[in-house]
This record gives sequence, structure tokens and C-alpha cells, in this order.
Amino acid sequence: MTDRWLILAHEATNSGAPRMLLEVLRGVQAVRGPDWGCDILLDRGGPLLGAFDDIGRVHRLSHPWAEGRGVVARGMRVLIDRPWLKPRRLRQRVRAWQAQGGRLIFSNTATNGRLLAALPPDAGCVVTYVHELAYGLHRFNRPQDLATTLARTNLFLAVSAAVAADLEALGVPTKCVKIVPNFLPALPALPEAAAAHAEICRRLQLAPATRLVIGCGHLDPLKGTDLFVEMAGFIAAQTAGPVACVWVGGDVDRQFARRVRKAAGKHMHFTGEAADAGMYFAAGEVVAVTSRVESFSRVALEAGALGRPVLAFAESRGPRDLLAPEALVPGVSAAAMAAAVMELLAQPDEARRQGEQLRRRVAKDFLAEHWINRLLMAVAEVNHG
Repeated sequence: MTDRWLILAHEATNSGAPRMLLEVLRGVQAVRGPDWGCDILLDRGGPLLGAFDDIGRVHRLSHPWAEGRGVVARGMRVLIDRPWLKPRRLRQRVRAWQAQGGRLIFSNTATNGRLLAALPPDAGCVVTYVHELAYGLHRFNRPQDLATTLARTNLFLAVSAAVAADLEALGVPTKCVKIVPNFLPALPALPEAAAAHAEICRRLQLAPATRLVIGCGHLDPLKGTDLFVEMAGFIAAQTAGPVACVWVGGDVDRQFARRVRKAAGKHMHFTGEAADAGMYFAAGEVVAVTSRVESFSRVALEAGALGRPVLAFAESRGPRDLLAPEALVPGVSAAAMAAAVMELLAQPDEARRQGEQLRRRVAKDFLAEHWINRLLMAVAEVNHG
């Protein structure tokens, strides 16, 4: 009989948690082959919907009309979240999945408490992959939903040591937490940096000699887009020759995004969502992760895999698992980040050394081949224990 997992995937957006879930599912599928399958329950759609559909049977808990930001969409979300609708849909899907022999539920966030509360008591073992630090656990959960997640989960997979520590601080026993960091399916080929630089300068209508500093993520206070913009001002004022700071990513908080764009100078560029973020990483001399709080940093992972030097704030916590101490900037300060970036811009050989070192680190410790079997062993232990 095929081992079928039920995946609670809250969304299919092009953000860190859904992209990491894709890597996990693809890795499990490659290892288990035809003996494994999954049903994927999506609360919201997004650009990764087709990729999920290639792996398993996708079921939508919300109507696409409920996914916008307008009045109608918000009203539909309120209606769908009523106890008699979305939980009923969830229970119907769970029963169908159980009838096919399903035993394991894989929840791709610690913010699925409402869905976990609606599960039948005999739904099966629950594994929760946690991408949130304590701040996110409390910010994006009602207290009762977080309590449900903590009580209903049999095994927590934490994306970093910092996430594991925060779970244990909430009372989760150490034996119930395993660290499974973000990883890549394989080490990508080194990019043609000169060609990538020329292409990005063309897109942004920049002089060919412009030096690029890259940031990436949703325009959001947690991602520190405002700090990146402030950093860009420091760099532009103190760097000789043309330099541009480029933020790759779309809006989440529209009011915040408007304020950030208004504060940006001519040296600052916003691309919006980009399907080829790797092209921007390859084009940049430095990638700056300005997150105030970061559970791991997939941006750092993907940029590092391409041999780019990456800087992040030490106090954001998660990047410590990946980056060398020399790449961790003390405090959470735009001026401090600007100083660290300018130091690398002034020392291209050192920047190259840091990028090459980070690429070797990714190859050694952050590829699927190192983690999929460990993940399957941990899941099997709790599922059959």
C-alpha cells in the first residue's frame, strides 16, 4: 500500500516556507518513489500552485476569490473561516485521505492551529515544520491556535537552532524537536557573473560600471526593507563611482511599502516579484540580509550557493547556522550594515573569498542529500513509534 501523507500547506506563494516545502516533497518523492504519495491542502493559492500539483493531489480550502486584498475578498475569507465551512471541508478531505490508508499529517507552518483544531481525533500523527521564531509564533497565531499546535503536534522540525530553542522555551520537550534546516536540491552551477551584471544593469537602466548591492524578500518591517533603504543612502553618500542598491520582492504591507519607496533615493531600485532572483544575486557584489528577525534565511542560502558574499544581522538569529562569524553584523543598524557592505566593496578579493567559502559550506551541509533521509527517519520514528 502506498504511504500517503496529508500536507497542510497554508499557501503557494513564492516565499521561503512554501519553497522549502517543495524541496522537502520533491526529496521525499525521489527517495520513496511509487511507494509514497500525498494530498496537499492549500489554504491559499499562488505562483507555486502548479509545482505542488506536479507532486500530489492539490485541494483548495478557500475559493480563489477570497485571496485578494479588496473588500469582497476579505468578506469571503470571513465567511469561509466560519466553523461550518472550512473545517467541514477539511474533515471531508481528511476522511477521504484516511480511506486511502493515510496516517501522517505534515503541517508546513506553526500557524496552522485553526486547521489542526478541526482535525478529527483519529486523524493521525502530526509533524509540524516550524519556520517561525518566537516573535512570529505569537504574531501570527491566536493564543488558542498556538496552544493547539503545541498540543496536537507529535514531532516538530525546526529550520534552525534558534527556532528549536524557542520551541523548547515554550515547553516542547527536546526529544520532540529535530533541526532540519533549509536546503537546496543540488549545488547550482556557478553563474556567469559578468553576463548577469550586464543584464540587470540593462533592466534597471543603469550605467554598465554600476556596482550592485542586493536585498531580497517581501517589503515588510520584519525583512528590514526600511533598513536596506537607509543603508543604501549611507553607501551612496560614501562610495566613489556609481553604485545601486536593489531590492527584489513584492509588497505585503502596502502602507509600509509606500513609506519605504517614498524614503528611497535615486540610488535605490525596487524590482517587485522576480522569477529569476538568482540572476540578481549573481549580478551583485554583496547580498545584504537586513531582516530584524530571521528564522534561517533562504536568501542567504541561495545567494551563498552562487558564490556571493552575504551579510546579515547577528541579532536576527537564524542566519548564524549558515554564515561565518565575519559575515554577522552586530546590532540591527543600517549604518553598521552599510559599513560592512562598503568594507567588502573596497576589498573585492576578500568578498570573493567569503563567497567561495559560503558556497563550500552550502555544498557540505545544506543540500537535500544530507537531510531527506534524516527527515524520513525522524518521521518514521514518531509515526510508527
